[in-house]
Amino acid sequence: MGDHPELRAVSYALALAGYENQADGYPSDSSTPNPKLTKFLGELGFDDYDSWDESSEKNGHSMGTTIARKKLPSGQDLIVVAPRNYNYMTEWLSNFNVGTSGDHVGFNESAELIVERLNEYISDRQLSDYKIWIVGYSRGGAVVDLAARNINANLSDYEMSAEDFYVYTFGAPRASSVETNYANIHDVKDGNDLLLGYMFPEDWGFYNTGVYEEIHPADLEIDTAVVDISDLADSSRAFNVLADNDGLTKSVGAMKGKDFMDDWIQFIIENGFTREYFDANVKAPLSAIMQAYQLRTLDKQSEFTGFITDTTNGLAGRVAGNAFIDLTSMGYEDIGEALANFPPYQDLVKILKGTADSDDIEDFVSHLKTYAGEYSDYNNPAVTEEEFIILKENIPELIRVLAPFIVADAKYTQETFGEEYSLFYTYSLVSNAKNLVIGHIPESIMPILKSLIPNEGESSGDDEDLPVPNTGAMFITEDFAKVDYQFVTIPLSIFVTVVVIYFVKSHYWFKRKD
Repeated sequence: MGDHPELRAVSYALALAGYENQADGYPSDSSTPNPKLTKFLGELGFDDYDSWDESSEKNGHSMGTTIARKKLPSGQDLIVVAPRNYNYMTEWLSNFNVGTSGDHVGFNESAELIVERLNEYISDRQLSDYKIWIVGYSRGGAVVDLAARNINANLSDYEMSAEDFYVYTFGAPRASSVETNYANIHDVKDGNDLLLGYMFPEDWGFYNTGVYEEIHPADLEIDTAVVDISDLADSSRAFNVLADNDGLTKSVGAMKGKDFMDDWIQFIIENGFTREYFDANVKAPLSAIMQAYQLRTLDKQSEFTGFITDTTNGLAGRVAGNAFIDLTSMGYEDIGEALANFPPYQDLVKILKGTADSDDIEDFVSHLKTYAGEYSDYNNPAVTEEEFIILKENIPELIRVLAPFIVADAKYTQETFGEEYSLFYTYSLVSNAKNLVIGHIPESIMPILKSLIPNEGESSGDDEDLPVPNTGAMFITEDFAKVDYQFVTIPLSIFVTVVVIYFVKSHYWFKRKD
C-alpha cells in the first residue's frame, strides 16, 4: 500500500486526540463527542459526527467511539473511525479477558462494537462510495487491529477495495488468533516498546493482523541485577540489612532489552505461565484490583496506589508494623534469633532460595492477609472500605498465584549466579520497567514520526489520492499527549511491592522501632 509518512503521522495525532479526559472538558456523554477530538477532526474538514460512549458501564468490554466523514475532491466520502485511546475506565479490564483459545476475548468484543457502529453509520446515511480510515493506540490499537481484520475479510459487503481502506495502529498488543499480513493495516511500533509489546505473546497464540512497521530499532540496553540473599543465613545480619536497606542487590551486567524480554517470556512459559493459567488464576484478582483503580477519577488514582505502598500510614506500613509486633511478641531477647524463628520470615527465605512449596506460599500469603488488619485500624485512609476489602482479598491472592514463578526464578538464579543470589528475572524486570515501556509513550513516538516526514518539496512516495492532506505533522503537538502512564506498571508494582515488603518497604518501620 506504499509508505505514507504524513498519513502515519496524522493518524498518530488522531489517536492521541482520541484521549478522553474530563479535565479537557469531555463530559462522558454519549451524545457529545470528545471536544479535543472534534477540534482535531474539524481542522481536517470532518463533520457529521456520531459518538458512542459506554465508559459508565462496568462490563469491561466497551469501546468509546467517534465516527465522522468529509467529502474528498473525487466526490467520495472519507469515513474516519476514532476509538477511545485513553481514560478507558472499566474498559481497561478487557485487557485481562484473554480467554483460553481463539482471538483475545475482551478485545474482540470491543472490535465487534466498532464494526457494528461503522455499519450503522454507513447504513443510516446510505453511503455507497467511500474510503475508510481507522486509527488506534495501545488497547485501542489492538481493538482496531481485530476490527480491521474482520472488515478486510468482508470487503465485498462494503463494496470497497483494499486500496480504499487505511488502518494505522500504534503500540498495539497482539490480539488475533489468525496470523494475517493485510497490507492496508499498518502495525506501527517502536522496537523498544518491550513491556507492552510482549503483553500477549505469540506463544499464547496471538498475532497482529497487518504489516509490522518498526519506526525505531530495538536498541535499548538494560542493567540486570540479582538480589543478594547471603545474609539470610545469619538472621542478625539479615535484620541489619533490612533496617538499612543496604547491599540488597548486585549488578550482573548489561543486556539487550529485547533479548531479556525474549528470555523472560520463554522462562515463565516453560514454568507454566500459560494463557490457560492466566485466565484461570491471575485474571480474577488482577481485574478486581484494577477495576477499583480504574473507577477512580484520574486525579484520585495516585492516592489508590499510594495507599498500597505507603510505609507510614498505608497498607505497606500496616503489614510491616503488625509483622514487627508479632515478631517482638515471640519472647526472644535477641531480635535476630526472633527473626530466624519467625514463620513468615522462614517462608520468605524458602521463597527467595527457590525451595518453597505450595504450603510455604499459602502460609506466607495468609500472614500478609492477617497483617493487613481491618479498615478500622487505619487513620483517614485514602481508600474507601469497599476498596480496602478488594485490596485485602485480592493482593494476597495475586501473590499466591504468581509466587510459583518467583520461586522458579529464585531457583534459576541460584543455579546460574550462585547460591547467595536470587530473583534475576523479577528484580531486573521491575527495576527496568520504566525503560522497557519507554517505547510505548507518546513522548517517545512523536519525535520519531516527525523525523520520518520528508522536508517540504521532497517526495514521500504518497499517492496523489491520499485521503488526508500532507499536513499531519502540524497537528502533532504536546497538547495531544498529556497523559499519566503510571497505570502501565500498576499490576507489576502491586505484586512486587508486597512480595518484598519485609526486606524492602518495611525497612522504614524497622528503623523507627530499632
